[in-house]
Amino acid sequence: MTYRLILKIVLFLSLGIPAMASAQNAELKESTSRYSVQIDMSKAYVGGIFIIKEDETSMNASIVNEFGVSILTFQYILDKDKIKIVNCIKQLRRPLIKKVLKKDFKIIMIEYMAQENTQRAPIQHVNLKHNITYNLIPL
Repeated sequence: MTYRLILKIVLFLSLGIPAMASAQNAELKESTSRYSVQIDMSKAYVGGIFIIKEDETSMNASIVNEFGVSILTFQYILDKDKIKIVNCIKQLRRPLIKKVLKKDFKIIMIEYMAQENTQRAPIQHVNLKHNITYNLIPL
């Protein structure tokens, strides 16, 4: 399978959206961005693809590893300026971990929105308190 086909499958499975835009979706203001992501922690790391699908009211994002397994799926609600974790793997389901992820990804999403749509730049966020580094590189 080609890389492009794998990305379409991952988009469909992780975000619940069709890989090909329909005429109805073309009317809405939507866009999708893809990043290579690596999250380094003191005892482990997570790597894969970070996919962001944005519309007028919210942004849905998902981290999918190299095997196509969804690690984390969340929604950033623009009106409320709030992150809602939709789904995550068992290891991330602790309340403290969720709280840290929400704060960090809120900062990352704000930095993502500050960039121009045509020229995406790498995003790096370092959480010094918990020794976590987030590296996102546009694909």
